[in-house]
Amino acid sequence: MRNVVKELSDLNKCISKYISNGNDLLRIFNLTQIHIIGYLLQHEGEEVCQKDLEIETNLKKASITGCIDSLVDKNIVYRKQSETDRRKNYIYLTDMALKHKKDFEDRGNLLNNKIIENISEKDLKIFYNVLDSIRNNIKEISK
Repeated sequence: MRNVVKELSDLNKCISKYISNGNDLLRIFNLTQIHIIGYLLQHEGEEVCQKDLEIETNLKKASITGCIDSLVDKNIVYRKQSETDRRKNYIYLTDMALKHKKDFEDRGNLLNNKIIENISEKDLKIFYNVLDSIRNNIKEISK
């Protein structure tokens, strides 16, 4: 019988390898950084705080902080402290990142489309339902 954890790990490695083998803008980012950039692009013009990114990525504060620090170093995002709550930082895309917005979106869409190529809508729906069940099962045992 196939092991789900191994299969998910292998899938993650395949996606990471696909990204790192590219010769474009996305190859300098890991999957979490790409996820953060995509989320910020989708919420452009909105106030997105670090906590929003923790929830979106299901990662802990320290992990998100490291990803954001790396994106700051790469001049992709910047932090701005809330004027009303000094404990809260908002995360924004830099002008340089926004200049490459179309590239980020196109490459993200290309990756997503390649992943779901030749998979029927019915199978995708089943896949997403299974992912939701796996996620919920893990959340239950993680409490």
